[in-house]
Amino acid sequence: MPKKEKKRLQVVISDEQDALLTRLAYELSSPEQLVSKSEVVRLAIEKLADGLEEGAEKQRLRELLKRLDAEE
Repeated sequence: MPKKEKKRLQVVISDEQDALLTRLAYELSSPEQLVSKSEVVRLAIEKLADGLEEGAEKQRLRELLKRLDAEE
């Protein structure tokens, strides 16, 4: 059976965002299972999608995007 092809995405993040990813990966890890920063990103994508489907988080996410754009 052929391997499923995975898509790769490269993004530029700040040092602070990288530190957050590292901290989240550490917090989610356990002695039985280490969690990578890539896995944290995939979890975040799923969490965002869930929030958008529910509709309650959409405005909050738009405000966060505006704040992030202003920081750049």
